[in-house]
Amino acid sequence: MQNLKPMDAVAALYSQDDSKVSAAIMASLSQAIFHEGEIKPAGRLKQVLARISHRVLEMTTRTSHHHDEEGRKATIFSNKLLERSGHPYAKSLLTSSASELVTLVEGGDPMNGHYMMLAPEIKNNCGLWDKLFFDSVQSRDVQARIIWETRACYESAKIWLERNEPVRLKAVAAGTGLSLMLVYDRLIRDGFNPELITARITDRDQANIDKANRLLDTLAATKDQKLGFDWKCGITAAAEDIFAGVSPEDTAAHDRYDIITAIGILEYFKGSSYTTSEQRLRLESPVESATAHDLVRRLTAMTTDRARLILNTYKDHASTRILELFGKRFDYRRREDMHQLMQSVNFRPARLMGSGHIYDVEAYEKHP
Repeated sequence: MQNLKPMDAVAALYSQDDSKVSAAIMASLSQAIFHEGEIKPAGRLKQVLARISHRVLEMTTRTSHHHDEEGRKATIFSNKLLERSGHPYAKSLLTSSASELVTLVEGGDPMNGHYMMLAPEIKNNCGLWDKLFFDSVQSRDVQARIIWETRACYESAKIWLERNEPVRLKAVAAGTGLSLMLVYDRLIRDGFNPELITARITDRDQANIDKANRLLDTLAATKDQKLGFDWKCGITAAAEDIFAGVSPEDTAAHDRYDIITAIGILEYFKGSSYTTSEQRLRLESPVESATAHDLVRRLTAMTTDRARLILNTYKDHASTRILELFGKRFDYRRREDMHQLMQSVNFRPARLMGSGHIYDVEAYEKHP
């Protein structure tokens, strides 16, 4: 772990090649999230650098168009500066995007590279491009976001467990599920009865779920057998499209949850936003089958009467405009926009966990 750079650490975390390294990385992340002080959003110098970077990339990025084998229009992005870096995150930015599937580099390996910066042992090994990609304005906000999300989930669960009441947790669109794994592990380490805790990681991408399950198996194998129970007994990871129909065999999809985290997902759904990428760039707004209101109604249907939802805002900033250069499209919301959206499903703000330049993370509680 002492010699790992951020993306090397991500590969090691999910590889199952060395369970002790995976466990050490998770332990370092847990220490940073639960025991270290607050992470500060990027200062003025980095914000100026973000604006400069946006202008440079705007002038040097080129696009070309073609149709794939199924006849869908796709855009290819090229940028010699990023290509010369050879960095995995740069490669993710430059990946071609089909017109109907333009996604941010969220979840999976690239986003987890930002999280690795929370581990001091890994951050100390960063090269120049690691620092440019993983210590930027957006990167600092991403790191703060997982801290706020994880603490909000943990603190909410702890309230009920201290009363010896069972608690059910779910992470929607969770990528590789790091946050919920850290919450689950911390609750077990705190001595709460594992029989009272149910945690479920879901994501539409099967590849992310496969990685989550590999890490869960690795972490379970590193636990002290003296615990007297299977560490993994209360946590599962499964692919799930929350808008898809529920099959009779999938009983878990019918379960209701006390805490649901839906981080990094609402910015892709229209409704209750103060602006969008299309409005800013004067592009035609696509017709979408699902809106933000549809999403929060679906999340609400999964909740118990005492439930909390943990969500994030997404604010317009030079760092997000960089991502727009590579075909990414967002719906921008401030806290007041989120409050309006959540009022439509009878949820009210319970606690603001933290605010950054791009993200705020806030817990909402159901108000029948």
